Amino acid sequence: MMVDIIRYEGFIMLKSKNPKWPASSNTYILLSDGEALIIDPGCGFDERAKLIENVLKKEKVKRSTVVLTHAHPDHMGAARFLRTNVLIHEIEVKYAKNPRLLSEPFNVDHVRKILNIDFDLIEYFMGLCPIHPVDASPLPEKINFGDYEIKPILTPGHSPGHVALYLKREKVLFSGDLLGEIMAWYSPGGGGVEGYLESLAKLERLKVERVFPSHGDVTSIERVEKERRVLEERERRILKAIERGVKSREELGKALFGEKWSFFTNVLILESHLVKLRREGIYLFNEAWGEFPKTF
Repeated sequence: MMVDIIRYEGFIMLKSKNPKWPASSNTYILLSDGEALIIDPGCGFDERAKLIENVLKKEKVKRSTVVLTHAHPDHMGAARFLRTNVLIHEIEVKYAKNPRLLSEPFNVDHVRKILNIDFDLIEYFMGLCPIHPVDASPLPEKINFGDYEIKPILTPGHSPGHVALYLKREKVLFSGDLLGEIMAWYSPGGGGVEGYLESLAKLERLKVERVFPSHGDVTSIERVEKERRVLEERERRILKAIERGVKSREELGKALFGEKWSFFTNVLILESHLVKLRREGIYLFNEAWGEFPKTF
């Protein structure tokens, strides 16, 4: 089995043994009086849904609700098979209902232009971690579930409507793709490096003792500073490369990622930094790529 089932007080963690894409995200199942709140059911494989259903059956759950941190395939794919209500931030509702629209926050048109390739995002997903449309509804400002009061916190950067779920009394944070063992990539359409930095600042202000991420082991809020340093170091490396006379996206990409610079998420990370620098008055290229509006 590629999943460890770990029990905590009040909820169960389905921890994927591999934290790297295209493995499913971790799934968290909160339990209360025959009800379950399922956070991020994972990739759209029937086997994943059956694992969740087996846990629900063992726990004698009669009613459940799915909460998605965002509408990416490794988080929402299996939701279709669970036949229950699905909640997601209002920004992400359209992506959950029609995953082809994810080409917008993934900036697929720009990836195609920069790399000069024909790239179909959904086709790419379906071969690795399937995604399926679900009839999702907007998250409320607060979720009352049993004794839990859960506050969704908008944390863009990786995705425009990405949320972390905060349990203030328990000092627990379900952080989604932020603060995990594998640092999330980011795109201009998802909020970019600017949105990511603001999201980290939001989370840093919370009183949190344990962070349960979507990928990897349980961590702490100190992870915020580690991720902030990575973002700042990437910008420093870009600026140093420019000082050396680097004049192309390929050369800048290689300064950050080596020969893997052309993987589409790395292209989007670089473009996020270039967008930030343009907003600060540093223009590096003459190409008219268009402006990316802030999404946060």
